[in-house]
Amino acid sequence: MTIEMTSIKVPKHLRDRLNALADERGRGTTLAQVLEGLLDDHETNVYRNRMAYMEVAARAQEDAEGMARAQRQADQAISYLGRREASR
Repeated sequence: MTIEMTSIKVPKHLRDRLNALADERGRGTTLAQVLEGLLDDHETNVYRNRMAYMEVAARAQEDAEGMARAQRQADQAISYLGRREASR
C-alpha cells in the first residue's frame, strides 16, 4: 500500500526541535514518526483529562451540599466581578 505524502512549512527553529526529538528516539526515526507520536501523546492527554474531569464531576454530583456551597461561591464571585466592572 502506498501512502500519499505531502510537505508542510514550519519555521526552522521548530524543524530543528523536531529533528532533535527524532535523534533522541534513535537512528532512522522520521519526522513523520515524531509528529505521529506527539499527536498520540496529545490525544492520550486529552482523554485522561476528560476522564479526570468526569470523575470529579460525578463525585461533585454525589455531594449536594458541596455543590450548593460551590454554587454560592461562584454566584458571589460573579456578583463581585460585576460590581467591580460596573464601577470602572
